[in-house]
Amino acid sequence: MARFHVHHIDRGYALDVQSNLLDRLDTRVMIPLTDASRVVNVMSKLNPIVVVNGTRYLLSTERMASVPVADIGPSAVDLTSKADEIAAALDFLFLGF
Repeated sequence: MARFHVHHIDRGYALDVQSNLLDRLDTRVMIPLTDASRVVNVMSKLNPIVVVNGTRYLLSTERMASVPVADIGPSAVDLTSKADEIAAALDFLFLGF
């Protein structure tokens, strides 16, 4: 698995934000994606918008969780190009800025 890749999870998508140095663990820390059209109140720094297969999603950063590797499906898109924006959302969650 690779950090900043979006994967199929259950009936949706989630973004892997765990360091690749921890690949030996049997879990990954993932941020679920929420269809942007279903959300009214968005904190843009906490919930950046990403596009997966032509659909706009926002990162539900405040809902991230550890997911067993066995429950993670194939990669759908690589968001490494958005690494700074994703890291800023994580910083905002943990540090408040």
